[in-house]
Amino acid sequence: MILAGGVPVDPEEARRRTLEELSKGEYDDSPGFVAWLLQTLEDWLAGILDGVDGSSPLQAGLAILIVIALVVATVLVLRRTGLLRRGHALAVDVELDAEPVLCAEELRAASRRAVDAGRTDDGTVLALRALVRDLEERTLLDVAAGMTAHEAARDAAVSFPDLQGRLDRAAAAFDTAAYSQRTASPKQAEDLLRLAEYIAEASPDLSRAAEAAGAGHGSVS
Repeated sequence: MILAGGVPVDPEEARRRTLEELSKGEYDDSPGFVAWLLQTLEDWLAGILDGVDGSSPLQAGLAILIVIALVVATVLVLRRTGLLRRGHALAVDVELDAEPVLCAEELRAASRRAVDAGRTDDGTVLALRALVRDLEERTLLDVAAGMTAHEAARDAAVSFPDLQGRLDRAAAAFDTAAYSQRTASPKQAEDLLRLAEYIAEASPDLSRAAEAAGAGHGSVS
């Protein structure tokens, strides 16, 4: 098949070009991306079809194959960027103090079952809830209604300052699983669960916690 510019393109080449172009870092997952993508494909297809001689069954067939290839490429890109989910649905509550209140050990066990079953979003959410519940049981964290994952990570880092980076990543993974169009990866789920298990066995830095408490009291006039 010959494009309007006289350049021959087969369906596989069209698919490769689409993936190459749309996979560039300059394209993000903002709402405007979808509109841009659809308009670009519309313009591209219009240019392709303008160069097709409808009287030729072979060219018409190639045009159909190119359209199919472009649709497949678009779906792959949208899945990669998280704009198209694979039947994503959480089976667990995302509130850190969700009812019924389960102990940290129960939440870790539930997270492990979810991760092993391939339900990475559920496993990620349950793992952070387990971590938060464990700190609450040890009176190292006060869980307020509506507390966010990043707030919990910030407060948990007071008792475990060496884990600040891992706690921040855990909060980001939780947000991905709970709220994003993306799905938490198996590695994110596994890392968060292992962090919850590690903290459950680790001793807090109570001196840092005392300093933080003292600084908070000192700031009150």
